[in-house]
Amino acid sequence: MKALVVYGSRYGTAAEIAEEIARVIKEEGVEVDLVDIRRIKDCDVTLYDLVIVGSGIKMGKWTKRSLKFLQNNKSALAKKKVALFVSCGAANEEDSRAEGQEKYLDEVAAKNLVNQPVATGLFGSVYDPDAKHGIVFNFTQRFIKKDLEKKGLDPTKRHDYRDWDGIRSWSRGLVDL
Repeated sequence: MKALVVYGSRYGTAAEIAEEIARVIKEEGVEVDLVDIRRIKDCDVTLYDLVIVGSGIKMGKWTKRSLKFLQNNKSALAKKKVALFVSCGAANEEDSRAEGQEKYLDEVAAKNLVNQPVATGLFGSVYDPDAKHGIVFNFTQRFIKKDLEKKGLDPTKRHDYRDWDGIRSWSRGLVDL
């Protein structure tokens, strides 16, 4: 089997997840190509048995290039096993996961794929108060800080909400498909 892991990442969180997915499935004996969507213009998905497409979520949206990849390859992907994943804040809290699954994975799949994906992964985000996220993040950071304080967490520290064991397990499951 040959797999393609293609991702869009603004701040590196989705990139780290994509790297881990590629590493795990390679360990399982699968030939893997890992591609940052910003580094390619076109990609021949017909060369792959499994195509895994991921994105970080910012302001409720996938990266433009990741969505464009799905749209541009819609007919070719119809003949492939496709898995989707996102890194987003909705995965950080149990009460927002269902909404995150629907909005960032189910709706994106319905709009951009012919067939249902063989798997979807809703993975957590990273809160880093020292990262340069732009004006919107700076505006919302006050609310995030208050929420962290309510939970007894230090808002001056980096918090990684990604479940690495869950990501690895999900990745191994892709090999068994």
